[in-house]
Amino acid sequence: MELGVFSYSYHLAFGKHEVFKPENPMDIFDFMDLMCNLNVDGVQIDIMHLESRDSDYLSKVGLYAKNKGLFIEYGSTGIEENHTLNELYVAHKLGAKLMRTFMGFNRYDGSSDAQYEVDKAINVIKDIIPTANELGIKIAIENHCDATVDEMVEIMQAINSETVGVCVDLGNFMIHQEKPIDSVRKLAPYIINTHFKDYTMEMMNWGFKSYGVPLGQGIIDLKGILEILKRSSNLNRIVLEIPVEKDINEDATLKKERAYVEESVRYARETLEIF
Repeated sequence: MELGVFSYSYHLAFGKHEVFKPENPMDIFDFMDLMCNLNVDGVQIDIMHLESRDSDYLSKVGLYAKNKGLFIEYGSTGIEENHTLNELYVAHKLGAKLMRTFMGFNRYDGSSDAQYEVDKAINVIKDIIPTANELGIKIAIENHCDATVDEMVEIMQAINSETVGVCVDLGNFMIHQEKPIDSVRKLAPYIINTHFKDYTMEMMNWGFKSYGVPLGQGIIDLKGILEILKRSSNLNRIVLEIPVEKDINEDATLKKERAYVEESVRYARETLEIF
């Protein structure tokens, strides 16, 4: 089983979010070099970490990954008719055979209609399956703190295509108070991609906070989940996403982010035996 890393694991180093802007931001080529140094097998590239949608640039990124011996996947966002169709062509120009996306609605916003979003996702994805097939790209829909497990199953059953599956994010279940291992068990037949991570929880005066930690240092049953994925899904690779919060200053933040990923890759290889 191959091991990859999602570029969002270095979202602080990339500096694409207002919360943190390093003096010398990482770029996608730096990221791929770093992944080679960690001896992982491939990468998933977040939409925010591409500097351009220009065909020459996308081809350059894809060729760089190929020359480094890295598989490449594309991490898109949103499910909207024209946007998602166009994103398939971005994935194709990168040389990616899988594109992850997600609905992205906020179900805790009083104006949101979860069933409307689910129905829209079903219709949009159904319409672009012929193009995905023509380009040889699978579409992985992530549980992105929006849909519940049952809604994800509803989407998969309605689409009913080998071209479309689930990108399972182990931490995102917790926002709906869904147990990760039970959720993975339910979604396993549809899982074609992962954001494999570990989370812990901290009780606060106003409720609780869940946040990312290196693999093996949180409360998610990673070994149990991996066994389910090996037994009941068609996965041939595990992609890690290791989210980190900023620290007291830039140096501490970047060191922490890099250490979290390095520790997680080591745990994946040595303890979980992902090879």
